[in-house]
Amino acid sequence: MNVGEFNRLTEVRRFAAERLPDMIRERLSDRAIECVYAKDAYRNNGQRLLGISVVETGLDFSPCIYVEPYIPPDPSVLQQRGVWGRIADRLADDFRFALDVSEPVPEDVFRLEEAEEHLILKVVNRERNKLLRERFPHKDVLDLTVLLEWEVFCGKRRGLIHVSKNALEHWNRSFDEMFEIALANTMRRYPERIEPLGDLLMEMAKRLPVTGGSSPFYFVGTNWFLQGGVVMVYPGIFRRIYEAIGEAYYLIPSSIHELLALPLSFDTDLQRVKDITWEINTYLLEPSEVLSDSVYLYHPETDFLEIIPTDYS
Repeated sequence: MNVGEFNRLTEVRRFAAERLPDMIRERLSDRAIECVYAKDAYRNNGQRLLGISVVETGLDFSPCIYVEPYIPPDPSVLQQRGVWGRIADRLADDFRFALDVSEPVPEDVFRLEEAEEHLILKVVNRERNKLLRERFPHKDVLDLTVLLEWEVFCGKRRGLIHVSKNALEHWNRSFDEMFEIALANTMRRYPERIEPLGDLLMEMAKRLPVTGGSSPFYFVGTNWFLQGGVVMVYPGIFRRIYEAIGEAYYLIPSSIHELLALPLSFDTDLQRVKDITWEINTYLLEPSEVLSDSVYLYHPETDFLEIIPTDYS
């Protein structure tokens, strides 16, 4: 991103933060709205988004909607008459729906028993999430960081909240105690999936317009094909990958949703594998989808996964 593009996006963000809250509140004038405000929201890997929240009387849950998906890719379109009004219309409609399906947060939602039922784990890149590591209890694994997340349902809406130090103190539990509970929950809800990538593509080809075929790679992730990076903390996972492949392998973090294992017997240039991993992360994935630029090597004789650093400037 050059300086001109950065300044243009900064001005768009500033205008949206200053003007959209009032425009949305005006369009929700038939509801008991206490306030509408803009705030910075940070997603995985430090990606900053502009969020707008609406607070309605009687609801403990305040929906927050990111503005960026509503902004046209071409900033020049924003100069056209009525564009910002149409953006505010769409946001107001979506807030109206969110408020309609929201309910007050149950009083017992903060009980320890409720928390233990809904805790899960999230794995993110360590270096790219320094802010999260500073603010929330965590555990580092290789070049990754493991966080506790609390899954909350308010009416029909699902929310994920990072578990803070204050929450652990409120429950009178240590991070390690809650980590074990969250690990068991995560493994139960998101079972691991390890299979040849070619077989997986063939299965998908029966249902979706994709091309199946042979591949030296193995898919490693979850049955839901979401947040597959979390299997990195499943006990014994690296040995089970080895048993599925039958030999030592490279483990490639292709995104936060899945990993790819490549048998060492496949004749390839390690540097080329590292280059491809970096290129995918840099040019093909959304910033929030990147897990790591590193490639890992599994040693079956010691049951050890080694990180092979990648140095790019």
